[in-house]
Amino acid sequence: MSKSPTELISLALEVAASSGSLQDLPIGAIITNLSGSVIAWSKNAVVQKDQHTAHAEMLALAGLGISTLKRDAGDMTLAVTLEPCPMCAWAIRSAGIGRLVFGAYNVRYGAAGSVYDLLRDGRHGRRIEVLGGVLEQECRQLLGNAFSDIRDNSVR
Repeated sequence: MSKSPTELISLALEVAASSGSLQDLPIGAIITNLSGSVIAWSKNAVVQKDQHTAHAEMLALAGLGISTLKRDAGDMTLAVTLEPCPMCAWAIRSAGIGRLVFGAYNVRYGAAGSVYDLLRDGRHGRRIEVLGGVLEQECRQLLGNAFSDIRDNSVR
């Protein structure tokens, strides 16, 4: 049975809050199939992996094989705690994911409706279903706490 948007973001929040580099932003992403089973997940690992492309969405997508994506991507949902940046939005589009659910809006770099709208722009092929602002306060709070911790630790 498929999961509600709130359930999806709750799972992404669990991934985001799991242990990892204390300097990476706690952004979590999960991918579910048509039945609602989680088939891939990841969290930001830019600092940990020393790779600027190691965003949660990119790593979750990398966890799926091309044959799986070609066969089932349109029935998949990607849920992430922060609105994807342009790089991640384009990867979601390129992979053929059918639906995106996200928590907090990314007012500087958001590419799923706040600053840019790469996923619903009909000039780039089919539109992807997008639902934003799910558990937004919880997602913002997790990110805000992380920014405070990063600032506090960089001063020492």
